[in-house]
This record gives sequence, structure tokens and C-alpha cells, in this order.
Amino acid sequence: MFRSNVVIFGIAAVLTAALPAAAQTPSNQDLEEIRKQIQELKESYESRIQALEKRLKEAEDSATKAQSTAAQAQESAAQAQQSAQSAAAPPPAQQASQSAFNPALSVILMGGYNNFSVNPANASVTGFLPAPLYGDALGPRGFSLQESEITAAASVDPYFRGQFTAAFEGDGSLSIEEAFFQTTALGNGLSVKGGRFFSSIGYENSVHSHAWDFKDPALVQTVFLGANFAETGLQLNWIAPTPLFIELGTEIGAGTTDPGLGLDTGFNRNGIPSWTAYAHVGDDIGTGGSYRVGASTLQTSTGNSPIPFADLDQTSGMTNLFSGDVRLYGLDFVYKWAPDGNPVDRNFKFVAEWWYREYAGNMTFDSATPAAAIQPFTARQQGWYAQGVYQFLPQWRVGLRYDRLNEGSISTAQVGVAAPDYTPWRAAAMLDWNLSEFSRIRLQVQQDRAQQGVVDNQVFVQYIMSLGSHGAHKF
Repeated sequence: MFRSNVVIFGIAAVLTAALPAAAQTPSNQDLEEIRKQIQELKESYESRIQALEKRLKEAEDSATKAQSTAAQAQESAAQAQQSAQSAAAPPPAQQASQSAFNPALSVILMGGYNNFSVNPANASVTGFLPAPLYGDALGPRGFSLQESEITAAASVDPYFRGQFTAAFEGDGSLSIEEAFFQTTALGNGLSVKGGRFFSSIGYENSVHSHAWDFKDPALVQTVFLGANFAETGLQLNWIAPTPLFIELGTEIGAGTTDPGLGLDTGFNRNGIPSWTAYAHVGDDIGTGGSYRVGASTLQTSTGNSPIPFADLDQTSGMTNLFSGDVRLYGLDFVYKWAPDGNPVDRNFKFVAEWWYREYAGNMTFDSATPAAAIQPFTARQQGWYAQGVYQFLPQWRVGLRYDRLNEGSISTAQVGVAAPDYTPWRAAAMLDWNLSEFSRIRLQVQQDRAQQGVVDNQVFVQYIMSLGSHGAHKF
């Protein structure tokens, strides 16, 4: 538009200049001269317009480039200022997640009703050292509160997580079941756990009571390890980077727990009084099944704190003291099945464990008397259990368990200590209803023949309620 107006203006100027001559009759030569001048004016103006347009474009490009350079310079200056501030101030402590200051809290409530045909206060396991107060594991008659747990767990930072679990018994007593830290960033399948923790030997030992498939632990677990054998020390665990699940681990502890006697029975000695080792191998079977097999050992000794043993015949009332080494060896097997690997509607779980225990040392017989005799003493005993639990509907499960102990051999004929010729056993059946993943109501019937000459028919009704955030259970 600009160019057209200039051309028209130029033509008009030429015509105006030529008007005085228009009164005269122009010749052909004059007309040709006029046309030539008009053409020259037109070409001159077009050339000047093109030059102006070129300068305008160059000016616009220069302005754009200058703005871009200024923006880059401003950004570089801001980055330099930020780097200077970061170098002047120490970096803030990094945190893996907000849960470090907001731990996951959970409370487990357990209780129920127990019915025994024989007074559980007098229950024992015939022929097995240290002849534990078996009734404590079964609970009292009638209504009762059972163990309730409070757990707090959180990430400490990008390198550690921690967990604390306290257990309140029905009689009001309190115990620290677990209080440990665990590494999260060692890599290469390695992890370290430190503090107090349930040992990873066997299968059932590391499972908290609210996650048991039956109301009470297996008979061999109760006699050889207590409800849960806990270490206070360190655990090193390694999972191999292979398609086949391979787990190896070892634990060293302060010996604060004597196998079979429960927590807080410390050996009161320096060094490393106890250590364990375990190995687990597992894999899938088809699309619906999976398995895990394991082998474990526990090695410890009494040190300067001998273990009190009641007489095995349960009649003399004498108290004996054992000092020496305690060794356990175990095998375990777990198999799980669900249609196409989906356990929501139906699933099946089979568990079997075998344990062998050896005492080797000295026994002080009838230690409460001045005439107490000290003799070399060895005892080799074993036991096993097998159980299966089938979820036949989304909220209903049924299970069977069989326990058996073998009195083995005891190298003494001392009165009251020689093992009676008896094989303790139990059989249990249970049905539980799981209205949701947070609540369970269980009915269990059990015939208990752990004590020679005693048949105890038992009925348990149990509730388990989970409050708050709770982590997943083991395989």
C-alpha cells in the first residue's frame, strides 16, 4: 500500500509540472519524453522503497537478537547468584519421605474366650527340657485379653528405616518385641538390621502372633524357641540377583533370649553369646503356585547364667540347673496356591517345620540342696508340625494342624530327669471369618496330649482387630 501511494504521488507531480505545456499541442517526441520521465521516477522510488524495507528488516532482527542476549545474560546472573548462596550455606539434611516425621502407626487388639477340660495352670510338656510352663502359651480359662501390639514404623532418611513394636499382655505386663533399624540403600541385595528383632530362622518364628494361622504357636515352636525367639544384635541379609529366589543371612546377638524360655532371660556376658544362620530358596510353580524351602541353625550357650530345669517326670518337684551349649537345626517348607495367582476368592497355604535341639554341658541336680550333684549332661530331642489353611470363600478360611515331639535321648538316669517313654502330640482344627482385611473372628478346637496321661480338649474363640496403617506380612 505504501509503495502504491508513493508511485501515484510521483505520477501526479510529473503531471502537474507538465500542465502548462498541456495547453499547447504536444508533439510525439514530447509525449515520449514524459513517459520516459515517469518510468524513471517509478523505478527510482521502487529502488528506494526496497532499500528502506531491507533496513527495517535488519533493524527488527537486531532488536530480537539483543533481547535474546539480554534474557540469557539475566538467567546466567540468577544462576550465578544461586550457586553463590548454595556455596555459602550448608546443604539441608535430606529426607526420604515425610513419614520420617509422621510414622505409620498401628494397633492390634486381640482377645477371646478359652475353654479347657484340664486346668491350664498345671499344663506341661512331658519329657522336654526345660519343661516350660506350657499353660502360659495357652492362656487362662474364660474371657481374657491376649497380646495387643503397638507398632510405629517410618523411613529415617534415604539410608535407613526403623520399627518399634511393643506388646501388652493380658495381665498388664509390657515387653519390647522389636525395636530395630534397617538399611535401605546398600544395594546388591544386601541389608543390615540392628537392635532387637525376631530372628529369621525357620518360618513361624518371625511371624507376629496376630498373623498366625492358628490361635497358638506350634508345639515345637513353643518348646524349642518360645512364642518368638528374638535377637538383640545385628543381622546381615543377602538376596541373590537371580530369577530363582535365594536368600542367605546370619545374625549375631547378645544372648538376651534363651531358646524356649521367652524374652528377657539374659545370659549376662561379654562377646557374642549367640549366632544364627539361615538360607531360603523359592520359586513359582506354574501360574498359581509358589514355594519356599529353608534351613536354619541357632548356636548359643548359657555362659555364667545356667538354665533352671524342672524334673521331667513332673512329680519330684526338684529344680536342676544346666550350663553348657544349646544348638538347634531346622528345616521348613512353605507352599502357596491361588487360581492364576489371584488369592482374593480362593487360596491354599501349607507349612511344615522340623527342629532338632541338642543340650551339651553339665547339670546340677537338685540345686537347692547342699548335696547337689554335678554330672555331664546331653539331651537330643526333635519335633515337627504340619498345617494347611484353605480359603474356600472370599471371607472364610478353614485349617488343620498336627504337632508332634520326639523325646529323643537324655544321657542320665538321675531320678526325675530321665526322659519318660512318651510322645507328646496335638491336633487342631480352626475356622475363621474375615469380614475385611482389618478384622478376624476365629474358632479353634484342639485336642492336646502334650502331657502324659492327660487328654485336654480345648476350645478357643478369638478376635483380632487391626487399627491404623499396617505393613504387609511375610511370604
